[in-house]
Amino acid sequence: MAPFFSAPRRVGFDDQTERSVQVDVQDIANSKRWLALLSSSDDAVIVADSHSNVIVANGAASRLFNHQFPTGAGVLEGQNAGSVLSLTLSSELDALFTESVNSGTDVESEITVQQAITRNLRARIVPIESGEYLILLHDRTELRRLERVRQDFVANVSHELRTPLTSVRAMAETLLDGALQDPDVSTRFLETIIRESDRLVRLSSDLLSLSRAEACDVRQAPVDLGMLIQDVIQRMTSQAQRSEITLLNYVRSPLIVLADYDDLAQVANNLLDNAISYTPRNGRVTVQAQDDLHSVTIEVADTGIGIASNDIARIFERFYRADKARSRASGGTGLGLSIVKHIVESHGGSVGVSSEYNKGSNFMFTLPKPASE
Repeated sequence: MAPFFSAPRRVGFDDQTERSVQVDVQDIANSKRWLALLSSSDDAVIVADSHSNVIVANGAASRLFNHQFPTGAGVLEGQNAGSVLSLTLSSELDALFTESVNSGTDVESEITVQQAITRNLRARIVPIESGEYLILLHDRTELRRLERVRQDFVANVSHELRTPLTSVRAMAETLLDGALQDPDVSTRFLETIIRESDRLVRLSSDLLSLSRAEACDVRQAPVDLGMLIQDVIQRMTSQAQRSEITLLNYVRSPLIVLADYDDLAQVANNLLDNAISYTPRNGRVTVQAQDDLHSVTIEVADTGIGIASNDIARIFERFYRADKARSRASGGTGLGLSIVKHIVESHGGSVGVSSEYNKGSNFMFTLPKPASE
């Protein structure tokens, strides 16, 4: 085996986005400073011998693998740290460890560990004195999840933008090729251009609203939900009348919560617009409230087409549409319910939905009451 390092050196991850761990390898076996570093690190740190037996590990490692490793307290006093444990925590980690033992050099790679959820770890193994190995494990699971969310979001936005832009370009090219001289065709194409432009405006507006909601920057003040619902319904009345939908409001004032008025108005507007859009003519949309001791729940029920059971769990996801064709035909961006969810949760509340296919849906959101209530 290659000689082990005997001089202090820096060990950690080279990625600038990650936190590095600074240790002095001369102190690993017998330094209280090293054990203090072990216990304070958010990253999992393990020391093992060449046979994959764990000698000492920090609390982060025990939490990561859901196993109580030796902490090393007895090591400083010359005692046995406890029964050793074979390092069979991950086949990928075993392979990386074997590579370091065989080569006598540092090795580093991203690995996965199968637990209740699959965890992504950045692992680095460093040979140290006395035939032992330092194992550094940084949990990148949340980082990888956020990267997937970002990638999916960018792909969805690109798709949503491409559809209207392609339509606008095609119409404009057709008009330039001579269709402008035909009054009927030119009028129809120009109306389509305006309609698709409006769709782009709605999409950009919803993206800004979603960005603000995710930032959780809430300016709270006393808001009467009864008055707010009444104001929103008045604005939605003409839309309901055009669709021959009856709007019924059973929410009464005062019904006070601490919230941002404009944010909650958007929540009510999105839920009512959604209910009207998916309810056939001569249908009904009802708004009512449940006033409990510590919270207020607003329910928006419709007699619309309902939601299939396999779509319920994803209905609040960004760009998810249970009825894609109808949603796009109505001008929806696929962000309305996601905006509702983020706004309500940023106010400390929760959202929910129940539905029966072809019979209607019931969307609800719950907000906490002010402490003095």
